[in-house]
Amino acid sequence: MASWAELQEELAVRGLAVASVPGKGRALVATRSFFPGEVVVWQEPYVSTPNKISEGSNCDNCFASSNLRKCSVCRVAWYCGSACQKEEWKLHQLECRAIAALTEDRKKMLTPTIRLMVRLVLRRKLQNEKAIPSSGTDNYNLVDALESRILPFWYI
Repeated sequence: MASWAELQEELAVRGLAVASVPGKGRALVATRSFFPGEVVVWQEPYVSTPNKISEGSNCDNCFASSNLRKCSVCRVAWYCGSACQKEEWKLHQLECRAIAALTEDRKKMLTPTIRLMVRLVLRRKLQNEKAIPSSGTDNYNLVDALESRILPFWYI
């Protein structure tokens, strides 16, 4: 499992570090100069789903908008081809079973936000079971290392 130290190492390679800023908490800071327009940080999202305006407007994997085909099982997810469907299959397989079990009325209530939360839980489950890999920058457990700005309920 990826650790805080592995994240620090990955950031150092990119010319970045996590620093403590008095009164603000932790911050991501540059440890070298960057050129104007240079990409500082780029990372694949932990999970994603199209924020669909209309059904079938984007591929659930790459967000392409052409040659889309509906998943034949759940009939909610859309893919632009077999490569995208295969790339996302480990995650979608679990989501697909859950969606397929829903009634048509319930399927209509699936918003992109609900699907995103379901995918987040499923991806975390798959990483905990080691069914899909995690890296120093792709690990939900790093969320636990974030500094909270929310007061515990007993202070309120």
